Amino acid sequence: MDEEILSRLLTFKKDVVLVIMLHNGSKVITDGKKILAGKLSGELASFILKTSKGIKKPEVFTFEKIESENKLIYFEPINIKSFLNSIGKELDESLITNEELNYLLPDNDLEYDGMYLIGDEDATINDFDENYILVDARSPHEYHEKRIPHSINIPLFMDDEHKNMGIVFKKEGNEKAIELAGQYMKAGIPRLVDEFLQLDKSKEIIVYCARGGMRSQTITTLLKLMGFKTRRLVGGFKAYKLK
Repeated sequence: MDEEILSRLLTFKKDVVLVIMLHNGSKVITDGKKILAGKLSGELASFILKTSKGIKKPEVFTFEKIESENKLIYFEPINIKSFLNSIGKELDESLITNEELNYLLPDNDLEYDGMYLIGDEDATINDFDENYILVDARSPHEYHEKRIPHSINIPLFMDDEHKNMGIVFKKEGNEKAIELAGQYMKAGIPRLVDEFLQLDKSKEIIVYCARGGMRSQTITTLLKLMGFKTRRLVGGFKAYKLK
């Protein structure tokens, strides 16, 4: 699935419909009222919105005005809770969505690194900081470049490690990159434990990485093993920006 479409899919709480144009593979997500992800307009968008309202199972429809021999469009209803469970192998309660995080964050009515922060009007910075710790599991470089407001950085991989893994992935493939990641994690455990011990166990910890994948999952698992109450931001920083 396209990276952007997947990231958007991870941000929704209500069920949606995934639509695929079979002549070119382009994808959109809709709730039957509007296009939530992907770009469409005109008669094709109207057809998709109208058709999506009645979708109960995967179906294929024909739209004659597509300028291609293949005029078929695939519609698939997505049960969000089942989807999150299937990709994360976690219960819905151990995850936190962008909508929930934005509600918890204070409404500063400010732009932060180009991202507009929408929060609970009654919340304050002290309310959030007294009850939650927001942990960015990305590398220090990624964190300092742009981050979600109020977060601290506890990187699973340091800058040089993150860079080296990217190089190995491109040159030698995913298996070698994972092997290298394992070596870095083994060496990095003492550092991570030292940083975890400085956290307040009375607070709930919310963890995110770039896309809500391996880095935040690993940090979340380690924190849980040490007795912390922890949740992971679905879709990570990328989904937060898209939101």
